[in-house]
Amino acid sequence: MSDRAEAAGGFWADVDGGRALDRFRTLVNVVDDGIYQLDAEGRFVAVNDTVVELTGYAREDLLGEHASFVLADEDAGRIEGEIRDRLSGDEAGDEPLDFTVRTADDEAIRCELELHLLVEEGAFQGSIGVVSDVSDRKQAERELRERERALQRKERRYEAVFEDPNILVGLVAPDGTVLDINETAMEYIDADLDDVRGEPFWQTPWWGTEAEIQDDVREWVERAADGEYVDFEIDLTDPDGEPYTISGYFRPVTNEDGEVVSIIVSDRDVTERKERERELELFRTLLDHSNDSVLVVDPETGQYLDANDTACERRGYARSELLDLTVPDVEMDLPDQEAWQSFVDELRTEKRLTFEGTHRRKDGSTYPVEVNTAYVELDQEYILAVARDVTERREYERMLEEAKSQLEAATEAGAVGTWEWRIPEDEMVVGGSFARTFGIDPDDAHEGVPLGQFIEAIHEGDRDRVETAIEAVVETGGEYEEEYRVWDADDDLRWVVARGHVECDDDGEPVRFPGALTDITERKRAELELQRNKEQLETLFEVLPAGVVVAESDGRIVEANDTAHEIWGGDVFDAESVEEYERYPVQWADLGEPVDPEEMTMARVVDGEEVTDPDVLEIEAVDGDRRIVEAEGMPIRGEDGEVTRGVITLSDVTERVEAQQQLEESERRYRTLVENFPNGAVGLFDDDLRYTAVGGQLFDSLDFDPEDRIGHSFTELHSSDLVEELEPHFRSALDGESSSFEAEVHDRRLHGDTLPVRDVDDEVFAGMLVIRDVTERHEYQRKLEESNERLEQFAYAASHDLQEPLRMVSSYLQLIESRYADELDEDGREFIEFAVDGAERMRGMIEGLLEYSRVETRGDPFEPVDLDDVLAEVRDDLQMKTAESDAEITTEPLPTVEGDPDQLRQVFQNLLDNAMEYSGDEPPRIKVDAAERGDEWIVSVSDEGIGIDPDDSDRVFQVFQRLHSQDDHAGTGIGLALSRRIVERHSGEIWVESEPGEGSTFRFTLPRSE
Repeated sequence: MSDRAEAAGGFWADVDGGRALDRFRTLVNVVDDGIYQLDAEGRFVAVNDTVVELTGYAREDLLGEHASFVLADEDAGRIEGEIRDRLSGDEAGDEPLDFTVRTADDEAIRCELELHLLVEEGAFQGSIGVVSDVSDRKQAERELRERERALQRKERRYEAVFEDPNILVGLVAPDGTVLDINETAMEYIDADLDDVRGEPFWQTPWWGTEAEIQDDVREWVERAADGEYVDFEIDLTDPDGEPYTISGYFRPVTNEDGEVVSIIVSDRDVTERKERERELELFRTLLDHSNDSVLVVDPETGQYLDANDTACERRGYARSELLDLTVPDVEMDLPDQEAWQSFVDELRTEKRLTFEGTHRRKDGSTYPVEVNTAYVELDQEYILAVARDVTERREYERMLEEAKSQLEAATEAGAVGTWEWRIPEDEMVVGGSFARTFGIDPDDAHEGVPLGQFIEAIHEGDRDRVETAIEAVVETGGEYEEEYRVWDADDDLRWVVARGHVECDDDGEPVRFPGALTDITERKRAELELQRNKEQLETLFEVLPAGVVVAESDGRIVEANDTAHEIWGGDVFDAESVEEYERYPVQWADLGEPVDPEEMTMARVVDGEEVTDPDVLEIEAVDGDRRIVEAEGMPIRGEDGEVTRGVITLSDVTERVEAQQQLEESERRYRTLVENFPNGAVGLFDDDLRYTAVGGQLFDSLDFDPEDRIGHSFTELHSSDLVEELEPHFRSALDGESSSFEAEVHDRRLHGDTLPVRDVDDEVFAGMLVIRDVTERHEYQRKLEESNERLEQFAYAASHDLQEPLRMVSSYLQLIESRYADELDEDGREFIEFAVDGAERMRGMIEGLLEYSRVETRGDPFEPVDLDDVLAEVRDDLQMKTAESDAEITTEPLPTVEGDPDQLRQVFQNLLDNAMEYSGDEPPRIKVDAAERGDEWIVSVSDEGIGIDPDDSDRVFQVFQRLHSQDDHAGTGIGLALSRRIVERHSGEIWVESEPGEGSTFRFTLPRSE
């Protein structure tokens, strides 16, 4: 029998398990040392009487309590650390541990602990400890008792062993000579004691004649003589040549001084045992490798006698734990002794029984089993049970049952339908849900209808494909699977997937085509919707105005949209990891320092950080340009919460940052201007009309500090009358409109403008007040107006007084001409004609001068003027001159402008008249058109006449400045000067573009009509 079987104390033991257990308990309780067992959590599961006596607690008080219950805190932690070290193999040994026990009487006893760990198949199950009281009194008593017991044990052992008829025993001197040999050994070696006494032990017939074996025996004797206990097992050959095996030991016997005085030699023939052990080991190996649990049970008590490894693993017990239990302890199907005995009685009768039941594990969980039991009679009665774990089979059966239920429910709900096409008869027999899906009456479909009816219900876009697939599978006899659309009874389009196969007869002819149909409409719609969403997202990804970059969790960049490529100026997104980010030239925009790879936005995102506060970075693009970008990012996580990808967005804010910098620079310049604004003042105000900035040289002449204005509202600083007058101007600036005003403040005449202040996005965020001191200008203007008024009166009076003598001169000359015409010769008549013409020209100049002086004062208010109408009137007035000169005037559509219609008519008349006057020898060719420029129009009058020297282009607009003599071209020399005065009154300008002989183009600007 093997040592392993003997240790188990079960099937192969010399005594039954109960007797062995009682012996063990007696042995444990009679030893002087305390013995306890802890579970893996450190709680007491067993203590002997010595532990109870040592601690002063009752056994029931200790069981279930943690070991720290009787230990000092530092000792509990040290012992737990020792257990951890031993389990991990880190610097742990088998040396005893010193610790202090705290008794029930609060006494401290110093003890020594031998610690043994219980490890079952790599799993820590707990520990066993042997506790020794090392106090002086206990120690002395223990040593004395131990010495006495040792002597007694030696004597009893020697006597028992020497007289045992089954054991060969010899007594040998330290030098190896034989002192004594028992009768069993003498009979075994067939010799007389007198023949071997005094001889070297290794040369006796006990060991045969082989020199090698004799050398081994001599070595064992020498080692024993040195005080060593020597175990041996050796193969020998008897005189008949048969092999046999003996096993034994050499044990030194010492005196009180520890000197070896003799050596006991003992062995026995273990040949048969070795053979049985080999057979049993083979048998146990086979059992331990079985997938089924194998258990041996005592039919009378239900005690487990043995179990293979599988049974222990399945139940969660160590073998020793399981062999301490009975069937009623753990079997749910045989919960008590009565049920067990009933089962045993039935098994004795039937010899074999098979049943399904449930096994309970050590942790309380259960699992289903199929058990085969057999009744066996050998040296005693046994029950052999083989239990198979049917958890997977039960789960498979459950899944099949669920699948069956789901299939039935799906068929009933119309999600799945079945068909059978009887090919020779062309009869398609289908279930109700199938028929309804194809819009066919279920009753007709139950009897059988032609396949063509079902084909007709298939969507025309899929029909040919499905027919081709059916024909192919019928011809080849293979498997069939198609996905297509059908029109149901309500003319709704459904998606289905059909699967089936063709069955043939013995001659290989197709006879049946069974299959099943599944409605996948919802899934297909979801797939199509998902595809649409995917396409939309892909489109959005590409058209987003921001750059988007995607990376795997390890930092490998996998995708970037076009905007990201544009920002970087090329395809640079090929980094394989975060470490490769160092090749990107990126620095912090505000610090100008390089960004480490692990600090880059994508690196932090794939590390799980949500970057919602944008990183502002400066990059060097592929084309060498430096750009400012803002980067934000979010990690994408899987169902387990781990980061699977990272996404960042890049926005090129270079222009915005530059604009901001320009704005800041502009603000600095503006503040400088505000503080030094010449001959005036500037103020900036917010939505509440509070001044946020004030400055200007105007405050140098006032009796208050501009800083006192800051933070105060306009309505607080001025009188109610002034606030009522000016507040609308302030409000209009905040509404985005500019306005102007004049007011009397502190005896000074001030001109003010309120303007909106806008940010880079053209949004109004403040208002501006610009004040100029126009007191002196206003006084000058008043005086100028008075002077102009006097000049106008003078001009009127002068023109009236000058015209009266001219009229008289002209009248008398005409009278002379009419009365004395016959008496005057040709020269006289010519002289009178010259005098009359001069008077007329003088009167024209006086009238022109008067008209020139009245442009500002006698003009009409501005109004929308349609220039097409004005030009039409002028052409009517010049109709006779146009006909006489054979002039051709072409016009383009002209705009409507703000102006004085009479004065604008005068401008057109002067320009057209001049164009005809200076046309040269050819009939005048004149063109009038207009072009838009900003908030004004440019009106052009072009001719093909004699032209003007560019050096005279400004002279022609001066009063009485003529480029030609009166004989060559008539005129007063005031027409173009008057036109300039009129255009300037309309806030415009007039100029001429000409070359001699190339014609002239006169252009003037007029404001657009609102």
